[in-house]
Amino acid sequence: MILQVKDGNYFYKKAKNPDAQKLLYANDINFELHPGQILSILGPNGAGKTTLLKCMMGLQDWKRGATLLDGEPLSNMNSKEVWTKIGYVPQASSMTFSYSILDLVTMGRAVYIRSFAQPSKKDYALALEALDSVGIKHLAEESCTSVSGGELQLALIARTLVAEPEILVLDEPESHLDMQKQKIILQTIKRLVKEKGLACVINTHYANHAFYLGDKVLMVAKEKPVITGSVSEVMTEENILNYFQIEVKRLRHELDGQVYETVVPTYFGNDTY
Repeated sequence: MILQVKDGNYFYKKAKNPDAQKLLYANDINFELHPGQILSILGPNGAGKTTLLKCMMGLQDWKRGATLLDGEPLSNMNSKEVWTKIGYVPQASSMTFSYSILDLVTMGRAVYIRSFAQPSKKDYALALEALDSVGIKHLAEESCTSVSGGELQLALIARTLVAEPEILVLDEPESHLDMQKQKIILQTIKRLVKEKGLACVINTHYANHAFYLGDKVLMVAKEKPVITGSVSEVMTEENILNYFQIEVKRLRHELDGQVYETVVPTYFGNDTY
């Protein structure tokens, strides 16, 4: 399934002047994403990254432009049709209710379960399969309030996968996790996208993660043009300085036939503490 955003933009009405319509993005957003591709969205806080995700998925209406799935506007589809095609993984947060991990993941089948009906054996089997695909099947009976943040994030990814979507959307899935858990999350996402032929959009604060995930990058900042393209085109030293106000050096290293690229800050200032 091909995901497209055509001429998308948004504005918030100001309470004191509801007629004021200042567009959130300096230029309209346009991109196209094919199965097996990952689009990393990068930008500083307050740049409108989460709003972009919400508009892209139809949780908020674009003020102009549209999202299309295989050429059909998202606005023409009913909610069930949308949520069987798009899987959304929000940022992990502490859980209020102590559901088992298996029950939490089975909730992802809700779009296929009739009102007041109970999950079927097939639903539970698919939930276990989804847990296995993210490597935490052994936690099926554990409480979602007792597992680590990284394990909970993997469970939320499994909950999304159990609905069998064609497009996977993740909002900062690696935030608040240590380096090892970040690595596991990113490896899992990259593997699932390739194995299942998903199109994937991920919000991230980590520039280096865009290099690892590959494919495409969309970079946004307040009052700056939205730029999108390949990692090599967008992740330049000049763009990172312009959009994040930090000088970096882009490095390329080859090890055992594998090429690694990253950016590192070149100057931290002379502040004393």
